[in-house]
Amino acid sequence: MKPAMATKQQGPEALVSEALRKALASARVEVKLALSDSGAELQPEVEVAFPHGTSARQRNAALLLLAAQVELRTPTQEHWLVESAVLDNGVRGRVYLLLLGVGGPWPTREEA
Repeated sequence: MKPAMATKQQGPEALVSEALRKALASARVEVKLALSDSGAELQPEVEVAFPHGTSARQRNAALLLLAAQVELRTPTQEHWLVESAVLDNGVRGRVYLLLLGVGGPWPTREEA
């Protein structure tokens, strides 16, 4: 029996959700509020620890799918950019928000 595929009515969000679920099935995922690389502001992020043996393509696809899910669920009026990065020689990755802030480049804690 073939696995169920998303129908045309379900659209891209359903396809991304299913692909993301599969891509992260054996990874450890942690959502947190962390300091940015510069240490100047808080930044919401999802950190993913990949199991040993995860290929670079699998890792990259998982991070891109996670970033796509965040983009698809972001209201158009929000002031942030979604970014991703590979850490520790591919063992970990992160998807994070660059908060632009309503009043300038430094977001408040409430915005974060």
